[in-house]
Amino acid sequence: MDTNSKTVYFTIDFHLVAREKPLLYNIYINSSTVKGKDHYVKIVRPGEILNDGDIEGFKKYQRIHVLESERGLYLKSLAEDDNIESIDKVSVIKDSAVKHLDDIFNPGKEFNTEILGEALDGCHDSMKAMVDVIKDYDINSLKKLIGDLSFHDFYTYDHSINVSMYSVLIYKQLKPNASEADLVAIGLGGLLHDLGKTKISTEILNKTGNLTDEEFAEIKKHPEIGVELFREANPEFPGLKKETIEKVIVEHHENIDGSGYPKGIKGEDHHIFSKVVSIADFFDAITTKRSYSQALPIEDALEIMKRTVGKKIDSDIFDFFVKKVSKVLLTGKTMIELPVDFNTEVAHAKLPVQKVQPKKLGENFTKASDNPNKITK
Repeated sequence: MDTNSKTVYFTIDFHLVAREKPLLYNIYINSSTVKGKDHYVKIVRPGEILNDGDIEGFKKYQRIHVLESERGLYLKSLAEDDNIESIDKVSVIKDSAVKHLDDIFNPGKEFNTEILGEALDGCHDSMKAMVDVIKDYDINSLKKLIGDLSFHDFYTYDHSINVSMYSVLIYKQLKPNASEADLVAIGLGGLLHDLGKTKISTEILNKTGNLTDEEFAEIKKHPEIGVELFREANPEFPGLKKETIEKVIVEHHENIDGSGYPKGIKGEDHHIFSKVVSIADFFDAITTKRSYSQALPIEDALEIMKRTVGKKIDSDIFDFFVKKVSKVLLTGKTMIELPVDFNTEVAHAKLPVQKVQPKKLGENFTKASDNPNKITK
């Protein structure tokens, strides 16, 4: 048996171990009975085939572990196992992604290019497994799945993961023949779109009151900071076009009409990944409950988003998105909207919804349409 007391391990659940097929990873137990003095012993090697009886026998050890360096292999095995429920798979994959995001964003942890690179590699492994699990979902089932998953203390983690999942499905349904590599790339774009926030003060990021002009100017730096960090880490991401991920990081706050930041570029110059992620970002920001803000019903959320079409978000992709959210008929009766300067990245004590501002009378003195953005059948 092999022993190793210096390497990092993580714990896995007994019922989430692969059965009846060759194992991809090593399994260890901690044989030490002295607190603080771990002694890991390898009990299963890659290639071995386990059955229910084997797994039941492992329970005498109380816990089983996998090398942190083999987390990607564990996630791959988990994602491909037809005997495990999707919610269990996604929950484990999400927790792994949270672990890597915490390595990136937690201000209490050491941060350097090497650590960032390792975390990005971990995000890549997590997203490959996530795509494998959710790629055949529809948007409605994903919305329910997200609602069933546990939430974490730091909103950015959950939000980034949700955005990545929505982005994968919107793009998959928009482009049914999309390659696995493109789905993973757009998922990583969604997962890492806020990478630059690691260099923004947490006091600004968590402030729920109105930001000063100086504070908002700091917030607006995070897309370009994110690209710089990504390029410095220079992750390998075999088979992926890293430039498409960079596009998402730097463009996710660009608006279709050119009023966004950091460059103020117009929609025709936005990468399609960026357009998709912007919609996923907006949708999750107003439909997922945060610790400090209630979520909007889907119909209200989509009506609010509709009012920004042609200004913030792409009309064709949004219309396609609406059609894929079944059992929602937008009637145009939801007369609320968000301020034109609403930013999905800024904390709010509650979502700043407001009544739709009335249109001015036209030159012919006829009343303007109550809802010019109403979606018709």
